[in-house]
Amino acid sequence: MNFLLDTNIVLNMIRAKDFVAIKNFINPEDVQLYLSVASRAEIASIAIRNNWGRKRNDLLTDFLNYVSIVDIDQSLVSIYAEIDAFSQRLNPGFDKYTFNTPRNMGKNDLWIASLATFLNLKLITTDLDFDHLHKVFFEVRKINPEEFIQFF
Repeated sequence: MNFLLDTNIVLNMIRAKDFVAIKNFINPEDVQLYLSVASRAEIASIAIRNNWGRKRNDLLTDFLNYVSIVDIDQSLVSIYAEIDAFSQRLNPGFDKYTFNTPRNMGKNDLWIASLATFLNLKLITTDLDFDHLHKVFFEVRKINPEEFIQFF
């Protein structure tokens, strides 16, 4: 199964001192990696706000050449609506929920989740934001942020 990277994973990869080691940690089977254009936009904003220098921007460019960036389009709209309604416990297609209160997701996270569902990708993240969707819409591999310390 190929992987979709959440924005936080990309940021950790770019911060790493050894890109090859962190890439092998995240992607030991060397499957195809995908990135949502929503994540790409978030990273571009972070780079501007934090005044990234040439070195970090070059690392970002190298990373972006390594992954496949997928656009958001009309084909994701119905999945987005289904996931958003499910997250609010208001999706009529579900009788039971594994969570007791609504899960408010950021709009970019909803697009990322929609893409993972549409392309049948495993989402790699450090966030808790996608836990309620695991094995309902797609598979989630959550990495504890402390596991990245070895790469910095």
